[in-house]
Amino acid sequence: MTPEELLTVLKDVVLAAADNGDPALAKELAALRERTGDTLSLDMPLAKFGWDSIQMTWVLVRLEERLGIDTSSLSLFNLFTVGDLVKELLALVDAKPAHG
Repeated sequence: MTPEELLTVLKDVVLAAADNGDPALAKELAALRERTGDTLSLDMPLAKFGWDSIQMTWVLVRLEERLGIDTSSLSLFNLFTVGDLVKELLALVDAKPAHG
């Protein structure tokens, strides 16, 4: 998986999450889109998302589901940009055992 492909997955998880009819989720997604616009870039600061620990956990769980990885080893304290997160996620994807 390339950084660009992972960025697309991250964008889908963060910005294009399906509205399941939950008004709170719809409100949160609208606020997130207002803060970030419709694009993600590798140099975008993670602080721009305004996530608390619960929201970040939600994002990581969705990424685990999509990518088939375990994010429990991630240290979020050293992640400052989307690129930092993508780099760490790529390492987890690359370390994932091949199915076969």
